[in-house]
Amino acid sequence: MKKYYQNSKASHGLSLIELLIAMALGLTITAGVIQIYVGNNATERSQEARGRIQENGRFALNFLSQELRMAGYLGCLSGINAASVNNILNAPPASFQPQIGLQGWEAAGTNPDTISNSVNNVAVVATGAGGWGTTGGNVLPAFNAIPGSDIIRAWSSFGTAAIINTVTAGVTPVINSRPINIAANDFLLLSDCDQADLVQACAVANVGPGISTNITLSTACVPGNVASSAITSQAGGEVVKLEGTLLYVGKRGDVATNPPALFVRRLGANGIPGVAEELIEGVESMQALYGVNMDNDVRNTVDSYLPADQVPDWTNVISIRITLLMQSIESGVVPAAQAYTFNGVTYDGGGGNGALPGDTRVRRVFSSTINLRNRALGI
Repeated sequence: MKKYYQNSKASHGLSLIELLIAMALGLTITAGVIQIYVGNNATERSQEARGRIQENGRFALNFLSQELRMAGYLGCLSGINAASVNNILNAPPASFQPQIGLQGWEAAGTNPDTISNSVNNVAVVATGAGGWGTTGGNVLPAFNAIPGSDIIRAWSSFGTAAIINTVTAGVTPVINSRPINIAANDFLLLSDCDQADLVQACAVANVGPGISTNITLSTACVPGNVASSAITSQAGGEVVKLEGTLLYVGKRGDVATNPPALFVRRLGANGIPGVAEELIEGVESMQALYGVNMDNDVRNTVDSYLPADQVPDWTNVISIRITLLMQSIESGVVPAAQAYTFNGVTYDGGGGNGALPGDTRVRRVFSSTINLRNRALGI
């Protein structure tokens, strides 16, 4: 048998130096791939956060516009002097003030050009703690809200008005109207465009399918109506449902670590704001300026935009300018704290400016001026 011998010089492995070089090259390539992945991921998160802020900001302004542009429109009551309104409600809450039409409360320390730095995980406070100011006798209901953000309440009619067929007087007055979409405990405005009544429907019964609706104005609901009250509105007038919408910035469940959000509370059955409804998260602050017809001229034009604690007469408010500071829900969206300008103040840590935010969230400001339709037209 022949023997085969392997040439030891022709067969050899990698040297230690070659192995180290290969490992270094592999680690360099891996690090580059990881860096690209991390960079792409950060870019994607930033773009997603900015896109969500854009969507939420536009939706928030659209919702506020829809709610506020009809503020003060109370059917025929809009053109009636408040002294001509017959309020037969039995001791409603002090905050039940539909005759004002639009109400606002300015958060302490947030007037234009005043520094008000962002705070992480800020806790909500009770509105009765005195952090909001106003004029004209506006009574702020009791609930919890984020300090440093304004509060707005709009009163208006809701739905389509129905014609009053008959008014039956007595200990428990009954209004019969054309079919109307209301329920027991709803607050109503009755008006013949000369006089008006503010009442609560304690019982509602449909007469036949789509024929008419009987509305009982008794003492059986809360606050209910004063017994044997005289109704000034007559047949041929109109009945319309009253809506009171409270808008503010709060937190889900009043938990400090939850993201800030725009909330709404609608008029409850007992005359106070109902349960909180979260609308849009990421609303860090809402600031409002009210356009006032200072000289009461016939053109009904805005002469000055003022915060709520400087409005001389709320019936002369023609428009409202809303500014929202939106933030991304998550931190770490940008590599470093981002400067921004809000409510006339730049927050960049510079001399005389506000401090940089203590997080790495993206922020953007949205603003819109909303005309109150009936007041801008002089109605």
